[in-house]
Amino acid sequence: MENKTGKYFKYAIGEIILVVIGILIALQINNWNERNKLNELKQGYYQQLLEDLNKDKLYIKKQIIDFESSRDEYNLYLETYKKPNLTTEESIDNLLSIEFISVTLSFQTNSIESLENTGDIKLIPLIVRNSLIDLKKIKDKTVKIAFTNDEHKSNLLEKVTEMVGGPTLMDRLKNQKELSEFLKPEENYHKLFLLYEAAQTWRNQSELTTLKALKTIQDKNDSVIELIEGEIKK
Repeated sequence: MENKTGKYFKYAIGEIILVVIGILIALQINNWNERNKLNELKQGYYQQLLEDLNKDKLYIKKQIIDFESSRDEYNLYLETYKKPNLTTEESIDNLLSIEFISVTLSFQTNSIESLENTGDIKLIPLIVRNSLIDLKKIKDKTVKIAFTNDEHKSNLLEKVTEMVGGPTLMDRLKNQKELSEFLKPEENYHKLFLLYEAAQTWRNQSELTTLKALKTIQDKNDSVIELIEGEIKK
């Protein structure tokens, strides 16, 4: 009886151990599956982030080229004043030769915003996460400052429009002597010149600020791309 009881206990203990091992294996497999799912999800986010960042990389490069070209154009205008005794017509033509339309900045932020909104940002390693968040803050700040500066320039140009009326008014007045004498548009020419000059000066300063910010963003954007590519290779 003692031998049978001993064998029974050994058998029972063996069964319990097998059950525990089975449970542990099941938990291990479940955890492994969960880790795989989270890793696949994270890898998917990495690809989305890289797509946005690489689009911004090309976009930023183009904007820097455009802004530098625009500043070169403005500097060439300033050079025209080295010629002595410019006529009024020459000065006006030189000023009007400068482009005055500013570019509205817009960056790719859908992926990072999706991560923040869903809470999945916590899946991204801390160093990458913080770099992404900092980059987005700089991009948002640059867009906001550029928009505000452009508004100031637009306000100056609106005043120009108020003085000259419609864009074709001057041509229409050529055959309207009485109306032309009543409006006396020539009396506003000096004010128009000063306002347009002020608008271009404001545009130049604001674009120099934006250009500097874009170069900073360019470096940080490249740095984040390297971090994510490094995480993918792990």
